[in-house]
Amino acid sequence: GEKLAQIYNIPRENRLIGSNQATTKNYRQLAQQVQVLHSCHHAESRLDNPLESQLKLAHGSSITLGQLMTPSWRFPQLVEVFLSCCETNLGTPSLTDDILTLSTGFLCAGARSVVSTLWSVNDLATALFSIFYYQQRQEGRNRPEALQKAQIQLREFRKIDLNKIFQEVEAREKELIVNRKKYPSGSIEHEQWKLEYNMYAKLNRQFKEIENSTQQFPFSDPHYWAAFICHGLR
Repeated sequence: GEKLAQIYNIPRENRLIGSNQATTKNYRQLAQQVQVLHSCHHAESRLDNPLESQLKLAHGSSITLGQLMTPSWRFPQLVEVFLSCCETNLGTPSLTDDILTLSTGFLCAGARSVVSTLWSVNDLATALFSIFYYQQRQEGRNRPEALQKAQIQLREFRKIDLNKIFQEVEAREKELIVNRKKYPSGSIEHEQWKLEYNMYAKLNRQFKEIENSTQQFPFSDPHYWAAFICHGLR
C-alpha cells in the first residue's frame, strides 16, 4: 500500500493509516468519496456463516459481508476495488446459486469491478502483483487482461530483479529503527511508525528467505499468482 501511494501520489486524506484512522466509519466515508479503493489489511472468510465474512479493521472493528449487502452501504461511484487481503473471494455455493463472498458484497454495494484472492498470498508477492496490475491498467488494458498480464509478470519475475527493491526495503527499515524515539508511545505518529516498521520488517524477512533460496523465479509456483481473480465489468 505504501509503495502504491508513492508511485501514484495518493494524497494522505485518501488513505487510512494505522489503527486511529482505519475505523469502520472512516473506511465507509472513504469508499463513498473515491472511485478506486485499494484495501490492504486482514480479512476472514466464514464458510459456516458467509454473511459474517469480514474485513478486519482497527481495534477489533470490522465490515461484514452482511453489512455490505444492506441498502445503507452503497458506493455507486466506485469503479474499481482491489481487496489485497487473504481469502476475500473464498466461499461456498451451497447456500445459493452463487458464492457469497466479500467481493460479492462490494459488487452489490455498487462497485463496477472487484479484484480479490482465493487464498492467503505472501505479502511481497501481493505487493508486486498490485504494482504490475495497476501498471497494466494505466497502459489501457481492461481488467481481465491486466490481471492476466500481472499474473504472467509475477510468475516470470526473477530473483535478480528483487535486488534493487530489497536494498530500498532494507534501507527504509534501518531508517525507521533510527526514527523510533521521535514519536511518543501511544501517539498517532507512533502508531503510524509501528505499522510501517512492522510492514518493512516483514518484507525484509521475506526478501532474505528468497535471497537464501536457490530458486531463480521465486513466484513461479501457482500458489503466488493464481490466487488473484476479477469479478464485475471489464
